[in-house]
Amino acid sequence: MNEAAPQAMDRPSAGGKEIFVSLQGVWKSFGDLQVLRGVDLDVTQGEVVVIIGPSGSGKSTLLRCVCQLEPIQRGAIEVEGVPLSVGQDAAGRRPDKEAVRRMRQEIGMVFQSFNLFPHLTVLENINLAPRRVRGISRQDAEAQALDLLSRVGLGDKANEHPSRLSGGQQQRAAIARALAMRPQIMLFDEVTSALDPELVGEVLRVMRQLAQEGMTMLVVTHEMGFAQDVADRVIFMDEGVIVEEGSPEMMFSNPQQTRTRAFLSQLLDREESSEA
Repeated sequence: MNEAAPQAMDRPSAGGKEIFVSLQGVWKSFGDLQVLRGVDLDVTQGEVVVIIGPSGSGKSTLLRCVCQLEPIQRGAIEVEGVPLSVGQDAAGRRPDKEAVRRMRQEIGMVFQSFNLFPHLTVLENINLAPRRVRGISRQDAEAQALDLLSRVGLGDKANEHPSRLSGGQQQRAAIARALAMRPQIMLFDEVTSALDPELVGEVLRVMRQLAQEGMTMLVVTHEMGFAQDVADRVIFMDEGVIVEEGSPEMMFSNPQQTRTRAFLSQLLDREESSEA
């Protein structure tokens, strides 16, 4: 198995801000397929990092590794300095199970598919985890859920079942459900890609609001307008490595790497064709 990763660029300094999530030389494979190849990434408190790249570049797998849905083979992932996941090469850094359990509660994730329980109302979907995991009383959990539904524009849908909601409404309910656990960081995995174009805007509005409120966010998306407007930093991934990263202005106006320029050019051509 070939583990030679392409030469990656130097990462920018965290600028003195507190690092919330740190990936250190992370490798992840599925059988003989290397999906992540030595990824280094720091995300600071309150930062919005948008990850772009072609299908199969490792973007979604990176998020799944951060939220502990996938184990890693090499390297380490830390949240607030607590090792959550370590590879076989990280001797002496075994995660403490109780610390991992606590820190996992600080990570909220929203997927491309909504994953709402169809037999529960929207209100029940949102207050279930806070009651079961955090031990919040039903009264407090329901009050919090109603407040979150109001924030995402679904205050009148609390007693509906997911099947009665549009795709955009279901995705907003999924965001509210993740927020109900009061996470310190939110991970979004192409949450608008399964939506009709007219429904995308309502989901992005909620994400923009979260960014304005200072939520730390790691977002995989093909919505370049969102990345330009909201991201503090844009990362381009290809073949399991970070090829280039920088401010939205630099990445979209003057990318330094040939592969980044080719990807953005193709993406722009597709967008122009779809609008024609």
